[in-house]
Formats: sequence, C-alpha cells, structure tokens
Amino acid sequence: MSSPELDFVSRFLTLATLSSPALPADYKLPLQQVSNQGIALPPLKYKYDPRRSRNGASGGEARNSSLTLTLKSVRAPKFSVECQFTCKDTVLQVKQRLVEEGKAQGTEDLKLLLKGKVLHDSELLSSLTSDAATINVMISKTAQTATSPPPAHPGLTSETPASGMPWNEIENVLSSRFPDSKEAQKALDRLKRGWELAK
Repeated sequence: MSSPELDFVSRFLTLATLSSPALPADYKLPLQQVSNQGIALPPLKYKYDPRRSRNGASGGEARNSSLTLTLKSVRAPKFSVECQFTCKDTVLQVKQRLVEEGKAQGTEDLKLLLKGKVLHDSELLSSLTSDAATINVMISKTAQTATSPPPAHPGLTSETPASGMPWNEIENVLSSRFPDSKEAQKALDRLKRGWELAK
C-alpha cells in the first residue's frame, strides 16, 4: 500500500475504535416506530366487480349462473355452435367442448377470439361476458401425418430416357476409362446423383 492509503486506514481504524457501537448487531426497530412502509409495489391489474362485494351471498349464485356462447368459425371448416357454460368455466373448457364435438383435433389447434382479442386458456368466462357472447374460433392447419412416403428420386441405376441424357454412352466411356467395373458404376452413380440435384 502507498503511504496515503496507509494513513487513511490507520486514522479510520483509530476513529472507529474510539467509541463503542450504539446499537447491537441484531437490533430491530419496533413496529410502532416504523413510519415508512418501504417501496410501493405497482397495483395489480384485475377486473373489479363491485356487485360481488355488495351481494356477498348472492355472489355464489352469480358465479354458478350459466352463459350462452355462440362459437363461430369464419374460415373453413365453417360452423356455428351454441353452447351453455357456467361462469366459472375456463376458456380451455370451451376448447375441450369443441374437440369433443369433433370440430378440431386438439385444443392446441384452436384460438378463440372475443372482439379481436385472443383468449387465454386460464381465463374465466365470467371475466369475459355477462350473459351471452359470440366467440370467433380459428382452427390452425394441423401438420398432416405422412401417410405416404415422399416421392423418391428416380433410381440412380435405372436409365431415364425421358431426361435426354445419354447415360448409355457415358457408361461406355467410363467403363473404357476405369478397368474395374465397380469403379465405373460408382462414377456413373455420382454423375447421375449430381445431375438430379442440379435440376
């Protein structure tokens, strides 16, 4: 350490040891003396329904009341279904009902929209509407399972007269250049493969 740093450390330690600490290490301020509550958290965003708090007992009845939803698909496959749900049902249960009725393969293929807004699976229907609503249904195109294998490239050893390539003549030239017939066939296969890939 340089001499100014040593001076600072020695003076600091001298001053620190002159008086004993005023508070013990495990000191806590009594709650009655706490005036500041700390950092204010941002308010939560939720839909407040004043009728629920006023009508304490009748709130349970409102939660179990039924909704009439019209589920309408504008794009193909087009359909319009009217279903009854309770207020405590979720959007996921609406999707499951559509799957049960055979309108879609799975719930992950469905998107429900209310007034242009995508509805999330965990949302309660009570937060969306009061008595009745029309919900647009979008069905995504499911990835088709490969029922038939993809079209294979034409056989590399078979001759393709329609292509207009003189494979017979090329094979003759290669067999005259290569003494081993396997080497000539391998070179011909590579040429054909390159020709197919270059198309």
